[in-house]
Amino acid sequence: MDRRDFIKAAGLSSIMATLPTSFQIKAGHADFSGKFLINIQAEGGWDVSSLCDPKMNVPGEAQINHWAVNDESRTAGNIQYAPFGSNQNFFEKYHNDMLVINGIDAQTNSHTAGVVHNWSGRISNGFPTLTALYAGINSPNLPISYINNGGYAETAGLIRYTRLNDANTLKNIIKPNSAEWNESEFYHPDFDWNIVKQIRDERMARKLQRNDLSIRERLAINNYKSSIDNASILNDFLTELNLAGDIIEPEEKEGFWTSLKRQAQLALIAMKAGVAVSADLAVGGAFDSHEFHDRLQGDSLQVTTDGIDYLWQYAEQLGIADRIVIVINSDFSRTPYYNDTDGKDHWPIGSAIVMERDAPWGNRMVGLTDEAQNVIPINPTTMQPDTNNGKIIYPKHVMQSLREYMGVAEHSLTTPFQFNNAESFNFFNADVSTPQGRDPRNLVRV
Repeated sequence: MDRRDFIKAAGLSSIMATLPTSFQIKAGHADFSGKFLINIQAEGGWDVSSLCDPKMNVPGEAQINHWAVNDESRTAGNIQYAPFGSNQNFFEKYHNDMLVINGIDAQTNSHTAGVVHNWSGRISNGFPTLTALYAGINSPNLPISYINNGGYAETAGLIRYTRLNDANTLKNIIKPNSAEWNESEFYHPDFDWNIVKQIRDERMARKLQRNDLSIRERLAINNYKSSIDNASILNDFLTELNLAGDIIEPEEKEGFWTSLKRQAQLALIAMKAGVAVSADLAVGGAFDSHEFHDRLQGDSLQVTTDGIDYLWQYAEQLGIADRIVIVINSDFSRTPYYNDTDGKDHWPIGSAIVMERDAPWGNRMVGLTDEAQNVIPINPTTMQPDTNNGKIIYPKHVMQSLREYMGVAEHSLTTPFQFNNAESFNFFNADVSTPQGRDPRNLVRV
């Protein structure tokens, strides 16, 4: 086997990197008929006061939002939003399909801690993301069950994640003997290719018979062998990729690039093909807007809402929109005032948005902040403000509620990752919401 052939064969183990250490994949994909879970990670700290927790300016205090000088917050259905970026189109189109959770206290201004806290539910490392937990419980044997696109991807050893980037490379890895320019052309005749595979298999068998392999080495060889033996599982994915035609290229914005639409497209194709059940989509953008805040946040929020709109449209095109659940959140939020460079710094109080087509719990807002974006405690059952006996929403409450909704809270794999002292918040009860009334001072234009 020459170096080129070895690299092509070895490349398959990379695409199959989701194989959990405790499983061997089996031929054919699982008969998964449940919901698909997608987490959109708005990395850097989005400004929810210019999105789903809109704030007007308060007389006598520092200006919260420039847009509030000549405009005011608006409502789509029961959802309040800021007239900023492309928010209006997004909320008017999807308000019936969304739940907004405001007033989530990340308890940190650190990106590292905020990322871990919001996407695992615990502020210290070690707990899996919801997407990893969901895939590990529902379809651990699928070849690319859990897709991650560069955001937070803690698996806690339950499963492995796969990165999907270049569709052409993926096609070539799935069929390594096919020419990159034409799948019907082959680098080697069948006879020669079979010899290559035979030599490869014999070499792996010899390696596995050795007694001096470390646990990690033996695991790597077994995973590689399993990926080679079961490569045919990805044929359905290859078929769907070919049917999809052109894959969306990354888009250049002012100061950054985004591949959110391509991430969504590839994840949805994998779900349609039956080889994936969950995915993290990363929106880097320019959310960390310590300067030029309005421009950077406007561009980044528009990229996010446009990407979500595309995701829903493409899911509809593939016929799986009724099976999609989307969770959208960030490290934390931005300060309720501008700094000396017209930017906004880190602020621990943020929001999350959950979306599902025709969800009975849609068109609702829960959780609350005051006019200066400070948390107001609420009753976990009634969702009503309660400054005396109410509770503050932390990421663990959001994560626990999502675990319950997605049906993984009571699974044995979840047992080692239980949250301490986590009150049960009634986020998905369609009969209760949190009034989002504005402080009377907000009605005075400043």
